[in-house]
Amino acid sequence: MATPRLLALYIQGMARFAIDVTACWRPMRVGMLTVAVELTRALVNANSGDEFVLICSRERPESMRDLDCEAVLSPHRHEVAVKARWMPSIEPLLEADAILYPYWPSPPFRRQGAPPAVNFVHDLAFRVRPAEVPWQQRIYFGAVLQPALRQSAAVVVPSEATRADLERLYPVPALAEKIHVIPEGLAPGAAPGPLPQGIEPGFILAVGSVEPRKNYPRLLDAYRRMRGRGVPPPLVIAGRSGWAYGDTLTKIKAERGVHYLGHVDEPTLAALYGSASVLAFPSLYEGFGLPLLEAMSHGVPAVIGSGGSLPELAGDAAILVDAEDPDAIAMGLDRLVDDDELRRRLGAEGIRRAKGYTWAGAAERTLEVLHRVARKTEAEAA
Repeated sequence: MATPRLLALYIQGMARFAIDVTACWRPMRVGMLTVAVELTRALVNANSGDEFVLICSRERPESMRDLDCEAVLSPHRHEVAVKARWMPSIEPLLEADAILYPYWPSPPFRRQGAPPAVNFVHDLAFRVRPAEVPWQQRIYFGAVLQPALRQSAAVVVPSEATRADLERLYPVPALAEKIHVIPEGLAPGAAPGPLPQGIEPGFILAVGSVEPRKNYPRLLDAYRRMRGRGVPPPLVIAGRSGWAYGDTLTKIKAERGVHYLGHVDEPTLAALYGSASVLAFPSLYEGFGLPLLEAMSHGVPAVIGSGGSLPELAGDAAILVDAEDPDAIAMGLDRLVDDDELRRRLGAEGIRRAKGYTWAGAAERTLEVLHRVARKTEAEAA
């Protein structure tokens, strides 16, 4: 039975939603974390009249301490303890019309009376390219994603490519009707800081964690091929050390003409985008591709892998190559580096396309999904 407060919200056409941000204590800038933080901030700041409550791990995340909404705190930090031990007991007590899970999936076992779940599925890398995903993620997602899909009232994906992967790999009854494609957005840009010491404008930029899926070994091979044909611009790599990075990171640091910066702060990243001539993003698989969108917003043309969601996001703002062919990567980069008019044209198209991707827009569409779920649940209970 609805409480007086929920009844008042219903009468006004508003609702109360919970958002699982238990993973957002992590300080590193990675794609899934960026999505969870920026989408949550945009939802709470949307002035929709809805109420929000954050489900947090131990404390409210630093990135959300300024948000004007409630928060409940888990006594646990570890994801398994949160999802297996604590969250099933707290979900029915939240008085929420729906719960959004923008990072990890909802708990595999949910109690009677738990609000309907809306799950965000970022990508299916652990199924599409399992050798390039840590075994812990393969085991975790392998155990929790299918139950989450079965019990979801709605599923949000960031691209049509991810929708297709989901429908192909998970023959869950009525799943297709549950899926909503809501692209990610651009966070407010930081003011550019100075370029790192020794870096001059005009370089080739690569952004992303050093891990197998980002395809750095083939990018290094491609860069060596470019160097064998002339004097290419320096290759600047900005990205933290991911998993299985040891040998690759050693090769990156030893490669002539390559500057490895590691993780950089937002002002430095803005300066890098503002001074790069080309983005090299031959990722083997992406569910969306935030570095590509960020580069597009700065007018930086890109060479991208032709698989996954990247062609969908780029449109005519990038050169597509076979990401498993170093020579194709090298030829794509050579083509952009040598053709000023092509860079200008692709850069202008990137700026135009990037304007359509905002977190405010993503929040508006996510709220529509949440309200649809709330109305359907209310009608079924009547």
